[in-house]
Amino acid sequence: MDFRVVISDPKSGKAHQVELKEPGATKLIGRKIGDKIEGDFMGMPGYKLEITGGSDREGFPMRSDLPGTKRRKILLAGGIGYHPTSEGRKRRKTVRGRDIAQDVGQLNVKVVEYGSKSLEVLFGIASPEEAKK
Repeated sequence: MDFRVVISDPKSGKAHQVELKEPGATKLIGRKIGDKIEGDFMGMPGYKLEITGGSDREGFPMRSDLPGTKRRKILLAGGIGYHPTSEGRKRRKTVRGRDIAQDVGQLNVKVVEYGSKSLEVLFGIASPEEAKK
């Protein structure tokens, strides 16, 4: 079981993608959208992250207002999973619940608290000397 985790940095507006393998991925099972997690098991000591969304392996999006882990066909008028072409149009779409399970393929998180090192240094994009500038 692997997750692709997209980490968004609100300060810089950049996003970084990390592949999370088995030992760290099991710590996310059972969490929900909106939960805050420690960044230690992803190699980001001192960081706090908030789960903002995701999708399963087939591409169905997760909705924060839908409890559970299963896929459901619900009537949507807008929001995550459906963007209507005209006002008032509704459509039945398949979406996934807010709880994280084994069949989730991608998780979206954002940084809430920052650690001592910058994200560019942690992910090997910039050297520590370049990050100080």
